[in-house]
Amino acid sequence: MPYIFGERAYMPLTSREIRKSFFDFFAQRGHSYVASSSLVIKDDPTLLFANAGMNQFKAVFLGDNRSAYKRVYNSQKCLRVSGKHNDLDEVGRDGHHHTFFEMLGNWSFGDYGKEEAIQWAWKLLTEVWKLPVERLFVTVHPDDHESAAIWRDKVGVASDRILKFSEENFWEMGAVGPCGPSTEIMYDTGDLKTQAESFCDPVAGINGQNERYIEIWNLVFIQYERLQDNTLRQLPQLHVDTGSGFERICAVIQKKSSNYDTDVFKPIIDAIASETGVAYRPDADGIPHRVIADHLRAVAFAIADGVSPGNEGRGYVIRRILRRACRYSHLLGHKGPLLCKLVKLLSTMMADVFPALSEQEDYIAQVIKAEEKRFLKTLSHGMDRLDKLMSANKDQTQKKIAGKDLFLLHDTYGFPVDLTEIIANERGFAVDLDGYRRYMSEQKDRARSHAKFSATLGQDEAWTVLSPGRDTDFVGYDTLEVQAAVTRVREDGDDIYVCLDKTPFYAEAGGQIGDSGLLCGNDIELRVEDTVKGFGLHIHRCRLISGLVNPNALQSLNAKVDIEKRFRIARHHSVTHLLHAALKEVLGNRVAQKGSWVGPDRLRFDFAFHRRLSTDEIESIEDIVNRQIQENVAIKTELMPLEEAKRSGAVALFGEAYSDPVRVLTMGDFSKELCGGTHAAATGDIGSFVILSEVSIAAGIRRIEAMASIAAFEYLRAQRETITALGKQLKCAPGGVLARVHELQEKKLAGEKELGVLRSRQRQALLNELLATKQSHNSLGYIVAQLDELSAEELSALAVDMLNSLNQLPELAVLCKSEGEGSRLIVVVGAPLQGQIKANEIAKKIFTELGGRGGGRADRAQGVIPKPITQKQLADLVVRIL
Repeated sequence: MPYIFGERAYMPLTSREIRKSFFDFFAQRGHSYVASSSLVIKDDPTLLFANAGMNQFKAVFLGDNRSAYKRVYNSQKCLRVSGKHNDLDEVGRDGHHHTFFEMLGNWSFGDYGKEEAIQWAWKLLTEVWKLPVERLFVTVHPDDHESAAIWRDKVGVASDRILKFSEENFWEMGAVGPCGPSTEIMYDTGDLKTQAESFCDPVAGINGQNERYIEIWNLVFIQYERLQDNTLRQLPQLHVDTGSGFERICAVIQKKSSNYDTDVFKPIIDAIASETGVAYRPDADGIPHRVIADHLRAVAFAIADGVSPGNEGRGYVIRRILRRACRYSHLLGHKGPLLCKLVKLLSTMMADVFPALSEQEDYIAQVIKAEEKRFLKTLSHGMDRLDKLMSANKDQTQKKIAGKDLFLLHDTYGFPVDLTEIIANERGFAVDLDGYRRYMSEQKDRARSHAKFSATLGQDEAWTVLSPGRDTDFVGYDTLEVQAAVTRVREDGDDIYVCLDKTPFYAEAGGQIGDSGLLCGNDIELRVEDTVKGFGLHIHRCRLISGLVNPNALQSLNAKVDIEKRFRIARHHSVTHLLHAALKEVLGNRVAQKGSWVGPDRLRFDFAFHRRLSTDEIESIEDIVNRQIQENVAIKTELMPLEEAKRSGAVALFGEAYSDPVRVLTMGDFSKELCGGTHAAATGDIGSFVILSEVSIAAGIRRIEAMASIAAFEYLRAQRETITALGKQLKCAPGGVLARVHELQEKKLAGEKELGVLRSRQRQALLNELLATKQSHNSLGYIVAQLDELSAEELSALAVDMLNSLNQLPELAVLCKSEGEGSRLIVVVGAPLQGQIKANEIAKKIFTELGGRGGGRADRAQGVIPKPITQKQLADLVVRIL
């Protein structure tokens, strides 16, 4: 049934129309659009991924509003897969849990207040989107009398439809920090006839964790700061932070009971059904379709923002999500890669608001396809491992898979624990989830112990604050030494964290490591070991050299950068730009940078490419970079508006957040990129460039490690010294080392071949001797031989030769040799005899009798026993078995 919108009838809005109407509504009310940040928040080391709309504005709430935001709106990409906001295991089981989702939001930073935010939210919902008022309720904090009055007196919501909740209606960034009351708008999806009797029910009603009453808008009023003693301090300004889950609001407006039934997901689900040949159903049978559709979005957006599937950190999370989706596609009977085929559809659907997907479409599909192929290969190994675990425990009274084994399946084979639990339960096994959680907790503790920051560093109370400002003026482009005032300091064990009002120290960013150097005052000297950004602060991590840390000693410090280290870093950073341009010249413009690390002694450069580079390509890249170095062109920087910089051809990296205006780095006509790092004055300062290695580090991601300047010279000199030493050792000139090594290799191969022939003849002679010792029992011929003089490899080779002989004869052979304090056994059964006995069965009986272990096939099996055995003892045992 069509809705009524304005003066005309219309069919329900599409998701694109819903998003656009939200944007238009707040643009008309003086808000500026701020594009979604990357899923990886660069200036917040406490977050794995952006999990809320406010993440990119966290520094603003803490007082650092460099962009002078007043009122803004956006749709933020969010990923909730860790911590308390972890919906991964619930995805697909119902209609509203997701890993990736969009959060529509409007924001005020000390501009408008509660009245405008509340009235605008209501106006958009009821007048623009035409949601029925009789289905709407609001919740407020019991102490937030102002919001309750606005809802009642300004908006006209009846008092009995304004509900009060304490915990649910108070938002906090963390244990300490900015916080404040919230007011939520709830929507009744059920039968209006039963509304009056249900909406106040603690279980069946609002905030009762049911699927009838759902939150569709949350308005947070950040007006306090939570202090360490748990008291609240009034902030000088009120900030408004609102959020409306896009997928959920689409379901409400389109009158769908599940988010997956909206046009946000339905085209993807239809494509999954088409590819797999399994029709979608909205019940439990549709879980695989929903999981795949959700996880496709999470993985594709993460890859577009520079996160590739990997073994640790963010990459590990994305790998786990992708493998979970891959497992569900396997359950649908689809044996090959599936998600990679859906990337084009997704990028088309999202192109208008998130163009990075369509711009990187081929690359994203390539990475996903490679990872799907890899997982499908390991899937069988994981299933084998699970089968063995269950087989080993099948005779136990309580059939249960241990927590350690659950963790191993999860950590090594990429098996989600819920998948292991399902398979185990199907076969009558329980799983030790508590034990699994302990192992997971230990892993998380290890990860936290390696974290660079504690979340408390973001709070003022964690510091001795000498000046309330958070801004640091970076002057390090123009000078490497400056007198500065300390704004805050913190001691944490041997580490001393210092913030300055201005600094020449470059803080780690854009792949370039932070500067080190000295901070010196009248009565104190500190060694700066690293400089980083976090929580809107420019932080110098120091060690005390002399003096005492106290406010008097820290009034004013001379900040001096380690000049030699800075110059070495700068040259390596400059050459990464030349390398990027050279890669595009040799491999094509589709090459995209995916990360870098720049230090004083070497550099790493990660880029998207589908194959290994040839030797000729690597040499061409080296030649191009070194020619640019020899050209000795000036390296110029200039500030310009972001859009102007992009129009001028400057290369910007996906996933990077750029301020406006931006710093544009130019090296003649060869390279032009956005970059805030420090650089050499001219390409000639770089000196020289050499590539050390080129390897794959993830699906579709290659890594070049290289050196420049003094580091490259030192490396080449070490190589020369090595070759000279080899020449002396091989008694040839350095230039003849390669030929000499080749000559020695040929001689070695010839000798090994000759030795192999000799050994083969010896084995054949030994084989003839053993065949002559054949005995018989119950009409079965058998050979038992003790061969201590053979190595384990020679014994195995003899068994292969014997098998080839026994395949012509109906005979059994058991070979044995002493090994340490025990013995190694190999059992061989000829093909004509395998209908009566099998090598692995004979071996199992021997090992059971002697306490050994091993296994094998019908024709050959092997293993070890923990004690020595004589040939006669072994022969007697074989006779008993036969």
